[in-house]
Amino acid sequence: MIKYAKVINQETGLCEVGTGTNAEFYKSIGMIELDVEHSDIDNNWYLIEKCPHKSEEEKLREAKDTKYQEALQKAYSFQQEGTVEYKNCVFEMSDSNRKNLSDTEEALKLMGEDSTIWNDKDDNLVTLTIEDIQYIRLNLILSRIQKLWIEQYPAYKEQIEEASTIEEVESIIIDYSVLPNVSEE
Repeated sequence: MIKYAKVINQETGLCEVGTGTNAEFYKSIGMIELDVEHSDIDNNWYLIEKCPHKSEEEKLREAKDTKYQEALQKAYSFQQEGTVEYKNCVFEMSDSNRKNLSDTEEALKLMGEDSTIWNDKDDNLVTLTIEDIQYIRLNLILSRIQKLWIEQYPAYKEQIEEASTIEEVESIIIDYSVLPNVSEE
């Protein structure tokens, strides 16, 4: 693209570029209109014919690395923000909720109680027995987390690795809630 620029290094074609619209100012500091391009390697401006660019393989690897990070971040987020259903109530999968369930189970056992009232994610009250709590914690939440890390996350990683173009990588939609939550009535 044509911009007011001054060549800083003749060998590499590195340029200083005026990014504003004040042509008189740029001329006053020795800039002239040159055909320059922004490098995707070092973020600098170069004469168009000397501008260094990443290879297609590098661009594909970067796109895959970005998508891998997205898959990992979304998996961790889902583990903390995902939910399971039991007795028409919604239970969070978060570390803190799993600890609360575990602590409640332990407290009920210590007090010799069989059940407690639990306030679910949507502020619904439900009576839970020790067996209910164990079922929610172990059979619903922990099994959903295992499915996340043993089935879903590896499947997304494989899909990313198999992509052969940047467009294929970018078209992968990572959504861990796609598989239905484990539910029990």
